[in-house]
Amino acid sequence: MSEQNHQIKDEITTTMACETSEVDDALYDPVEPRIAGGKAPVLIEIICERVHCVLYDYAINTVDMIVDIFGDKVDIQTVIRQGDRKNAQRFLDLCERAGKMLTVPTILINGEVAFTSVPHPNELEKAIEAILEKKK
Repeated sequence: MSEQNHQIKDEITTTMACETSEVDDALYDPVEPRIAGGKAPVLIEIICERVHCVLYDYAINTVDMIVDIFGDKVDIQTVIRQGDRKNAQRFLDLCERAGKMLTVPTILINGEVAFTSVPHPNELEKAIEAILEKKK
């Protein structure tokens, strides 16, 4: 390979390499587990594998976005399968109630499986509205 070809190859390799920029992690707030207060008429539980996995963040952000519409009428509780003993026991209780092992992410509304994947926000909003209508 000629000297010129080596230079071109080096330039291409340098150009195509993944370059990461330095980003200050302090700019972003991590998505924290949710613990329900127990006073709202609607309880949304999100089953996740562990804190800060992609599906965890996606599910919680979707639920947060819709729950803001309903204010104090909705509580959120995360159930982290690889969390502490309390989370693991709650996960097993929910699986027993559902009669099957629940997948990640499963979203339950008032203890009943509502979604086995992250729903479109409009679907989640309609599901919450339906529960609130029944409670009137």
